[in-house]
Amino acid sequence: MENKKENKKGFWTSLFSPKPCSCSCGDNLVIEELEKTTPSCGCGDNAATTKTGIKEVKILGPGCAKCKTTYQVVAKVIDENNLDVKLTKIEDIAEIMSYNVMGTPAVVVDGTVKIKGHVPSESEIKQILGI
Repeated sequence: MENKKENKKGFWTSLFSPKPCSCSCGDNLVIEELEKTTPSCGCGDNAATTKTGIKEVKILGPGCAKCKTTYQVVAKVIDENNLDVKLTKIEDIAEIMSYNVMGTPAVVVDGTVKIKGHVPSESEIKQILGI
């Protein structure tokens, strides 16, 4: 019984303990804050942390005017904030249906539908991207 409690304590300790920096400069720093945009070693390598943890944004829509406008708004926010995000436009109806989206345009962030059925504003896009 005591071993299980110790294992749980070890799990929580490891979960919330500071993580070492994995940048290419080779310094063994400990990064305690998750919101840092650059490692404090000063090497400039952003491999350890990024502005947002988002890797991919998909715009779902058959090619209507609202879908094109949504794509342009998302692209503008990504460009203005220099984000390293892959932006994709999906027009295939079967693939759109695989996301259980009945109203387009829709914005999918890392596989999760965040917006559907309306053209989002720039502030709404910034909010879902965590900017």
